[in-house]
Amino acid sequence: MKGNRCLTGEQIQELKEILLQKKKEVMEDIKRGLEANAQAEREIGDIVDMSTDEFLRTFEMRIRDREAKYLKKIEKALQKIEDGTYGICEKCGACIGYERLKLRPVAELCIKCKLEQEKFERKFGEE
Repeated sequence: MKGNRCLTGEQIQELKEILLQKKKEVMEDIKRGLEANAQAEREIGDIVDMSTDEFLRTFEMRIRDREAKYLKKIEKALQKIEDGTYGICEKCGACIGYERLKLRPVAELCIKCKLEQEKFERKFGEE
């Protein structure tokens, strides 16, 4: 695999394998969730259980939504590998860093820009 200005070919290959494994895990989680939901719908009991079931369905939908968003981030990272832009900060163009990507392979920002973003979000959230 070809490297770019931020990562060697070997690093990119390792991170691609991590991303593909995470994609597989998320897909399996989504599949299990859908199967469990279908099974639960077949087993719905009395009216008391229905409120609990509704709560669980809402909770499961939030989890699936989070998994779907994470899956999109994985797909985006894999596309960036193909484009040769993986590991490059979307905001400032600096290298994200191999160690950061090993911990969070879907990272889109370098640590400096991520900290600035979080600072802005905290400030904006307080107003």
